[in-house]
Amino acid sequence: MNAPPVVKKITAMTAEFPFSNAMSETTHRIYKSEFVGGKHSEDLASHIASLNDFMEYYNHHRYPCRLYGKTPMEIINGQEIDKQLFTQQLKEAKLKRLEANRNFNACVARIGCKPS
Repeated sequence: MNAPPVVKKITAMTAEFPFSNAMSETTHRIYKSEFVGGKHSEDLASHIASLNDFMEYYNHHRYPCRLYGKTPMEIINGQEIDKQLFTQQLKEAKLKRLEANRNFNACVARIGCKPS
């Protein structure tokens, strides 16, 4: 039986194909959604200025979740990630949220409870 060779489709970074544009796609999405917000550049000079402002924002003023309250430049400059940094605030927020949910419409979590 003469079967054709198997063709392997590679769609993401693998050992066979170590390149991926995921980081550039993610950065572009952040630029469009968080920074530019649907606006368009008027000309090349304003676009270049916008990109420079974006680099400042991305590196010094944006706090990615995976960095636990640090900016990329803080990590590059040697600050360490503290995964427990917001533990107390999260616990307090959870308690407040649970209390607010319990008191919603003066309902005491019963089936058939009607607002007063």
